Amino acid sequence: MSKLFTPIKIGNLELKNRFMMAPMENGLAKIGGDVSDKLINFLVERAKNDVSIIMTGSIAISPEGRGLPTQLNLYEDSHIIGLKKLTDAIHNAGGKIGAQLYHAGRQASESITGIQPIAPSAIPCAILGNNPREMTKEDIEEIHKKFVEAAKRSVKAGFDLIEVHFAHGYLLHSFLSPHSNKRTDEYGGSLENRMKFPMAVLKDIIKSCGEKVPVTIRISVDEYLEDGLGFDEVKIICKEVEKAGAKAISLSAGSYDLVEYTIQPMFIGQGFIVPFSEKLKKEINIPVIVAGRLNNAKLIEDIIENDKADMVAIGRGLISDEKLVVKMKNKEYKDIRYCVACNQGCIDKVFIGQGVQCLVNAKAGHEMDRKIEKAEKIKNVVIIGAGPAGLEAARVAKLRGHNVVLIDKNNKVGGKMDILSSPPEKESFMIFKEYLYNQMLKLNIKFVQKEIKSSKDLEEFNPDSVVVATGSSQTVPPIKGIECQNVLMAEDVLNGKAKFGKTVAIIGGGLVGTETAKFLAYRKVKVHIIEMMDAIAKDIGATYIGHLFKLLNEYGVEQHVNAKVVEIKEDMIVLEDQEIKVDNVIIATGYKSNNSIIEDIKDRFKEVYVVGDANSPRRILDSVKEGFLASSQI
Repeated sequence: MSKLFTPIKIGNLELKNRFMMAPMENGLAKIGGDVSDKLINFLVERAKNDVSIIMTGSIAISPEGRGLPTQLNLYEDSHIIGLKKLTDAIHNAGGKIGAQLYHAGRQASESITGIQPIAPSAIPCAILGNNPREMTKEDIEEIHKKFVEAAKRSVKAGFDLIEVHFAHGYLLHSFLSPHSNKRTDEYGGSLENRMKFPMAVLKDIIKSCGEKVPVTIRISVDEYLEDGLGFDEVKIICKEVEKAGAKAISLSAGSYDLVEYTIQPMFIGQGFIVPFSEKLKKEINIPVIVAGRLNNAKLIEDIIENDKADMVAIGRGLISDEKLVVKMKNKEYKDIRYCVACNQGCIDKVFIGQGVQCLVNAKAGHEMDRKIEKAEKIKNVVIIGAGPAGLEAARVAKLRGHNVVLIDKNNKVGGKMDILSSPPEKESFMIFKEYLYNQMLKLNIKFVQKEIKSSKDLEEFNPDSVVVATGSSQTVPPIKGIECQNVLMAEDVLNGKAKFGKTVAIIGGGLVGTETAKFLAYRKVKVHIIEMMDAIAKDIGATYIGHLFKLLNEYGVEQHVNAKVVEIKEDMIVLEDQEIKVDNVIIATGYKSNNSIIEDIKDRFKEVYVVGDANSPRRILDSVKEGFLASSQI
């Protein structure tokens, strides 16, 4: 048997395999931080599918230390009741559960807590732009006690493990980091001083709870900041943590100042923390747990089989596929629905106060109300359009027992996914296309190449239900000179159909426009982005935005905001205040639904569903959800 599926002991706690669900915020608790049925169902679904231990998202030990409205709390005895309901549910599902205790520190927000944040030094968080105050020694003593009290409550609530959060720029990590700790007293300066408060907290938690449950830490291996905490000092900290009696060390990376290393998007390499875990294992004798874009079965197997870590902590990969562990155990590799690291449904939604969603898994966060159940009556289901919405609709309809025909005018599946994955660092979207294609083959879904121009073209398939997933097309703005030969559509550039010159202007600075800019600039094209609004990239998520602007600056992409195009000429684009010489003008101004046949189809057939961009142009996240929900009703 693979070592991945052998037991491991963390202190006196035996786990059945080497899979941990990494601590991640999911937004599923109630506003205010109480446990909800949605949260329980979400975590239970992972536990019953053989994840050995579930880690909660961060649990706040003090009111001013909450980072999100839905953050779980453990600063009052009243919080124990709900958390005990959660731990009981996980135990009944055959899993173990750990509490991750934290204080957000300088990464808390007064807009959420109503209290000014506290920190080792009064340095605002780069993302939040808040106003923390420097902690007094009395504050330090008070927070120290609150950590220990929360740990004791964790034991009463039935948690099997306590993880103390030394990572991601939160309070204890911000004391460790020279970037955020500029104190001149005994808590600042040297590493020994910076360690004083976090280590005192850890030691007292171990003293209070260590005989009952194992105590571990999670720590960032590197902040990736010029003046931040680096791996050389992290190794020293980890050795002291082991001496103090901690039973394992879980490795992550980054802080909010470079949040892309904490919640890694597509442009961060798979398994980038593994070299750190491999080195740390040679220096300590307690288990090392590693995380960081572990979205490949072979990579996960290699880590454990070759002793590069003792356990893997997987967060988004278990959101995207709750059965990941079972499928790996059964070697059903083509059936794994891997995370593509888009962060659109998990991180972006949670950051704005919503519950977790997933671009590739419409069930995530809706475990009770989105189930694939056998249909009461078998129907002939015809799906028009083989993009992500159509493919997901076909998959779910077939699993429910229906007879399914998938039709597309092109002799290929995936819709715009090839185009979406063509810019630099966006290749991960093809992982999802491959999954959907493999499911189509596995389920023996009939595929027909045919252009559907009217409802009559569907008669040969005798449909009981029709799902329209015909997607969308780029819009062409009413600009003087738009018919010039040098005008190209962004999609034609990205899919290789259009030839372009050495200098271009892109009209539209949203997602498509900025990704097209990356695509071209990477090929040494001089790019101007023309945007009517006051900024580009307003629809880009928090973990991508900083990196995007960095790349655009490195590539020399010029941004023209609050800019209106007056005219396009064969050799230039004319704005209200200037003319720019260009070889080509590229249109990236939005999309319109391909919906011309919908009313005709509705007139002829009783049961018709319109999904994805055919309904309204948006993102794959919405398309997959609508495809799933439509076929769930048939």
